Amino acid sequence: MLTFLFILLAAAVLYAAWTYNSLQKLAQNVRESASNVQVSISKKLSSINQLIEVVKNYQAGEQLVQLKVSQDNTAAAMSNAYQQSGTVLSTIQGMADRFPNLKASEQYHRLINNIEACENEIGTSRTNYNAVVKQYNSHRLGIPTIFIARSMGFGEAPYLQFDQSGASDPNSLKEFKTDDGERLQQLLSGAGNSIAKTTRSLAQQAGNAGKLLSEKMKEAPDAKYFYLTVGGTPKGPLPLSEIRDLAAAGSLPADVQVAAAGAEDWMALSALEIGNDPLLARNPAQNGTSLTEADRNVDPVA
Repeated sequence: MLTFLFILLAAAVLYAAWTYNSLQKLAQNVRESASNVQVSISKKLSSINQLIEVVKNYQAGEQLVQLKVSQDNTAAAMSNAYQQSGTVLSTIQGMADRFPNLKASEQYHRLINNIEACENEIGTSRTNYNAVVKQYNSHRLGIPTIFIARSMGFGEAPYLQFDQSGASDPNSLKEFKTDDGERLQQLLSGAGNSIAKTTRSLAQQAGNAGKLLSEKMKEAPDAKYFYLTVGGTPKGPLPLSEIRDLAAAGSLPADVQVAAAGAEDWMALSALEIGNDPLLARNPAQNGTSLTEADRNVDPVA
């Protein structure tokens, strides 16, 4: 039973380790892809900030606020930054339509081209990110991984979708986190404690069962045996312990022949195991002499 439990525990640990490693690898891919999207958005924000400075040189009276370039690569942060960049860019393009000199500026065109290149890069990065998220979520939701993924700290990764206004799907604004091994260590520690507790319980139960069996055997009545005197006369029946006492006192030979009450076979006293075992009365050795009908009609010991 204990061996089976240890084998089962080993198999469970190996599967948990494999599942954890595969999920951790895919989770790292999600983080890397999210970082690539964040880098692309940051490049766009930097180009827009440069464009704001160009606008200020042409139209000093215009109040435009520099966009904050953040290293936060959560879906919510990236969506917010993308939306802000789209709003500011639309404002600048509207101003350029009102001021021909600004629109004709070489710096303006160069930065607009850079922003468009960044936009294409963002689209590519976002597509790659969503493909990695799909792979991760598909593996996480597979059976039987789904039953242990959350307990290991691997939640669902959000998809990243931008509409034309720069806004993201509200359902995707969930932060993607994993615990980087802490939850797995807690689970393995808990499993080890549980197995140790179960092992101690089984050992205690086995000890109690052995003790109970020993007590039951002590309570069993002493089996009775017939024995042959020196002259070959059957006597008895007596408990085996009394026959041994007679042999020890010299009243009977050490190899006196005995037969269990109700049995037909005789055997040497020395051939019996030490102790009172009722099973011996039912299963006597087969190498003794057969007890005849006349032998059974013996006088009881006075």
